[in-house]
Amino acid sequence: MTQTLPSPEESEDWGKVTLFGRLYIPEETVEDVFPESERDAPPAKLYVAVRCHETIYREKAIVSDEPTGPGSYNATVNIPKKMVRGTIELRPYLVRTRDRSTDGQYAGQKNFRLASGTIYSVIVDLPPGEKPPAIDGEEVSFSRAAHLPEGDKLYYLDFRNEKRPKLWINSDHPRITDILQSQGSVGAEARMRDVILDEISYGVWSQLIVRAACAIDKDGDVEHEWQQTVVETFARNLYEVDDVSEAAHKLRADVDDPETLPHLMERIDRELQEYIDPRTQLINLMEEGLRI
Repeated sequence: MTQTLPSPEESEDWGKVTLFGRLYIPEETVEDVFPESERDAPPAKLYVAVRCHETIYREKAIVSDEPTGPGSYNATVNIPKKMVRGTIELRPYLVRTRDRSTDGQYAGQKNFRLASGTIYSVIVDLPPGEKPPAIDGEEVSFSRAAHLPEGDKLYYLDFRNEKRPKLWINSDHPRITDILQSQGSVGAEARMRDVILDEISYGVWSQLIVRAACAIDKDGDVEHEWQQTVVETFARNLYEVDDVSEAAHKLRADVDDPETLPHLMERIDRELQEYIDPRTQLINLMEEGLRI
């Protein structure tokens, strides 16, 4: 099913859209993925993964924390305007929350995805003349552009305009860029596209986080919208605090200190692995390869 958001002519300006729905977990699914000893209170959480390929945006909307058993669940998903454009994909997942010793029949690893549901799409149209959110992206031949790096680079994040960074994708690699243009949700091309996007997004977000951290002033503020978006998205998780301003001050202090900077990079790596979840896309690609 595809859901199209109202056009600007049909609705007032908006900052976010909230979608409501219901998810159903059949009893047979619980029996398939949990041993009998865990079925009364399955150690699992249910969430909806939100993804926008064009802006490399990912988020999770938690629907149910542990325990999550058979039944119906109300789902609420908030879609922020400033982080998305084009098509947004939403897909529900049932995920283990605790490790257990496994006998080989049932998954026993924490954070293992046990089951998934149908992919739904939301189409976001921008008002005429409005600039797209996050960062812009464009394909171009690096070998023919003097302002881009030489060699076989796959991508380059351009900060010449600090107010609006731009992501360039190297069209000198047509086999890769053709895959990136794939619009499907299933199949080998879609799986390869997702893995390539994961690799690119890891490098892009790493740079954006460090750049934004260096731009934080003594009051915990930043100058540009993309910097604020990055701070709001990652800083609180990096320091496990609720206040954005407190997290911003900690982030600025750590990026300035040679002793804390290596630990900050370690936290960024852990956070991005959680945020991007490359493991899942790699498993999907490997499973697709086994079917070919």
